[in-house]
Amino acid sequence: MPIVKWGHETEIIPVEWCGKPMIPYGKVTIIEGDGGDGKTTMILTIAAMLSQGIVPPTLERGHLLPTATTEPITTFYLTTEDEVADTSLVRFIRAGGDTHRFAYSAELKHHMTLVEDELLAAIEESKCRLFIINPYQAFLPEGTNMGSVSKMRTVFTTLSSIAKKTGVAIVLVGHLNKNEGGKDIHRGFGSADIAAAVRSILMVEIDKKNKDRRLVRSINSNFDDSDYTPIQLVLDDERKLSFEEFEDEEEMTWQAST
Repeated sequence: MPIVKWGHETEIIPVEWCGKPMIPYGKVTIIEGDGGDGKTTMILTIAAMLSQGIVPPTLERGHLLPTATTEPITTFYLTTEDEVADTSLVRFIRAGGDTHRFAYSAELKHHMTLVEDELLAAIEESKCRLFIINPYQAFLPEGTNMGSVSKMRTVFTTLSSIAKKTGVAIVLVGHLNKNEGGKDIHRGFGSADIAAAVRSILMVEIDKKNKDRRLVRSINSNFDDSDYTPIQLVLDDERKLSFEEFEDEEEMTWQAST
């Protein structure tokens, strides 16, 4: 049996995007930011858009493309930070989400961990294509040291394998460390190997020039055609989130509600 494969014999597989350049399907994405900067609101708004068959913000050459539609998509939401019934689900509904497309763990007394059988069971039962884990640090297997390269590589290898096998976009929400002077890619908690193990890293942060505005930007991607242009996150008086082009003063392009 040959042990060598050749590039000219290999079929190139295009990346399928949930929202380009932020979240690819079949891959693992991390969204990082300080507490209160809008990470959870942003990802729940994206989940709400997908539930209504609306493609999340898509950039091309620094500009948001016109609104596009897709088949309605289900999200599985795994969290411990917020109570689903009075916080997470409320945010999802406020963003216009279809609650028939929002699933979460029914075993509240059972703490799921990032192990293959539990994650695959949740994906199979919910038929989700977006799987959000918020915060992912809370669901690491018992005894996992986030500073351990070998331990974290095992966890992320499992997540990457599940994402590839199922075609699901796995999105991990995490907090930043205190190394404010460090490179963006090294601002996440835990081993530096984490950044190397995922395919997309996004950072949500307060705009230094406007404290009332949040920005989301790609700080690392394994895909050559990714766009690193920031996107503005704007909350209206009803706490609905919208997406705008960073340098565009015109009216909002993306609306969270339908």
